[in-house]
Amino acid sequence: MENLTVSVIIPTHNRSVLLLRALDALQSQTYPLDLIEVIVVADSCTDDTLAVLKDYKAPFKLVVIEEKCRAASITRNTGAASATGKLVLFIDDDIEPTPPLIESHVRLHQERPGCVVIAPYPPKFQGGDRFFDVQVRAWWEEKFYQMRQPDHRHTYEDLLTGNLSLETKMFASTGGFDAGFGQGTAHEDYEFGLRLLKANIPFAVAADAVGYHYEHETNNLSRSFRRAREEGRSDVLLGQRHPELKPTLHIKDYQNPYSFFDRVFVALVFYWPAALELLAVGLRRSLDWLEAVRMRGTWRWLNGKLRGYWYLRGVIDELKTRSGISSFMEEGPMRSDLGGYEIEIDLQQGLEAAEHRIDAERPAGIYLYYGKLTIGHISPEVGAEPLRGVHLRRILAQNLAEPLARAMAVNGMPCSSD
Repeated sequence: MENLTVSVIIPTHNRSVLLLRALDALQSQTYPLDLIEVIVVADSCTDDTLAVLKDYKAPFKLVVIEEKCRAASITRNTGAASATGKLVLFIDDDIEPTPPLIESHVRLHQERPGCVVIAPYPPKFQGGDRFFDVQVRAWWEEKFYQMRQPDHRHTYEDLLTGNLSLETKMFASTGGFDAGFGQGTAHEDYEFGLRLLKANIPFAVAADAVGYHYEHETNNLSRSFRRAREEGRSDVLLGQRHPELKPTLHIKDYQNPYSFFDRVFVALVFYWPAALELLAVGLRRSLDWLEAVRMRGTWRWLNGKLRGYWYLRGVIDELKTRSGISSFMEEGPMRSDLGGYEIEIDLQQGLEAAEHRIDAERPAGIYLYYGKLTIGHISPEVGAEPLRGVHLRRILAQNLAEPLARAMAVNGMPCSSD
């Protein structure tokens, strides 16, 4: 197969040490270095980043672009606009690529032209067993484990820009990242992922294109709470651009809270904000005490509540009032109105026949029968790829095994796989 030229895009802001580690690791790639260009977009850097890049001796083509926008979406778009490679590969400045990373991305593009390739970047911790580190590690490991499964159904939340590649022309034709996700927001990658799925562009996972994520060696709880606030703001932007997502966003949890605790909490956020912010700062300190006495369960509960508080603060930054939240949610479609192409399948004809039909038609949802008996309904899932045949058996096993078994017993014959 023809070797593909690759433009590696690295946005950075005042993290020269991390950036140098990423650049040094790129020198050890197993992919031919003469087919690689690295474009570093230095966004509003006031440290020694530009001086370090000026003196850096790279065995590949190195392009440095100065940008002043403080927005990851714009810096990535700026880098991609200057790319000359057939593929653009986005890597965060705190990622240390393993030697086969670029080669693995390219191989999957050669095998599956026209796809978007996502690859893992697990956190690299420097010892210790802090509750926060353990929680972060578990989340990322579970995330990448699920994405590696052949029967995983991809959603827009699988689009992660820390280690991501796609064809340069495809990136341009889909509009790149939404520049409206500026400073103080997150999830410009989720929004881009949703547009890709709407354009029927498939996702693929390059499991061996690993990059190690070093951001968390300096991460802390306070940073995670700032991130939660950014996610609240970003969910509002997502809902405004894609109203069909509104019923699935966490914002709904604060429109009409179910529990007494949550109702009181939401009321205090709006009517006594200064006092509640002081309380949140104090409770943040109590997390350190809970960890010191190893009260993991209480720590996890309180950390979740504090993240919920800062998420709601982010929502309020955008929507301002309780009536603003209600209006925002009411303007979105109901779950029953989300629609999507659906088909009917008789499992009595065999699982393989059903899988072949699903692959041929790629429906959003399926009404399942066994002869004249109803098995169930696989509802359309907002923000997910169309169903593939490989999804069927997992869904049957997890959600519909009992009605399928009863139907097979009534009919007195097995569900053939022929």
